[in-house]
Amino acid sequence: MVLQVLASTQVFASDHQALLKATVKLDFEYIPALHYTSQGNFVASEQAMHELKRQWQQFSSVYSSSEVDPQWQHFVAAAGRMIEAADQHVLGGDLIQAHKELEGVRVTLQGLRERNGITDYFLDQLHGYHVHMDAIVQAGKGKTAAQMTLKDVRTIQKHWAQVWPRWEKIRHQVSRAQFDQAFYNFSDDRLVELKQAISEEQVALYQLKLALLNGDRGRIARAAEGLSSGFMRTYRAFGDIPYD
Repeated sequence: MVLQVLASTQVFASDHQALLKATVKLDFEYIPALHYTSQGNFVASEQAMHELKRQWQQFSSVYSSSEVDPQWQHFVAAAGRMIEAADQHVLGGDLIQAHKELEGVRVTLQGLRERNGITDYFLDQLHGYHVHMDAIVQAGKGKTAAQMTLKDVRTIQKHWAQVWPRWEKIRHQVSRAQFDQAFYNFSDDRLVELKQAISEEQVALYQLKLALLNGDRGRIARAAEGLSSGFMRTYRAFGDIPYD
């Protein structure tokens, strides 16, 4: 029995890279669907969902179960239901609900990788950063200096301690040629776009750092809200979305 478990683990480890390569292709179609539903673009959302469903069919036909993880199939099935629900919402004209379903897909598949010890997928670093970045953005979004409470500022300070080192790790990985361009199917032009997007977010983080040091709550709110642009540009680089 022990030998069988070890053998299964070794097979899973050997398939690890193939799984992630398939995930890269899946996310290339998933990210446009997530993006366009958030932008209220009905035509682009419908086309993106069509491509996502096609890619999901390919992914799930190969990775619907795992001998190593008995819960694997339940995670994949749950993600599949969310994709189908998102598609129905898009067809029904409810892009807000479609986007919520698609967010659930990301969380579900990331959780599946985490429970199986798959920690070297680059986009999961972005996902981990996003949790804390979004908390910062929401704390300052649309607020004036008078509307910013001490609780808001402390929330931003708390999550600031997470976003800065996380983004530094992401930036160093790409700038020091530790990012596998071929594995993630990046052309030279797309890699340049990724580097520029990461730099944009780094500048926004620095502006937030200065605002926190200054203590002006209006400035803090504006800087907090400004984090989303560079991050989304970075994330979009991994999807089938045109860039300038």
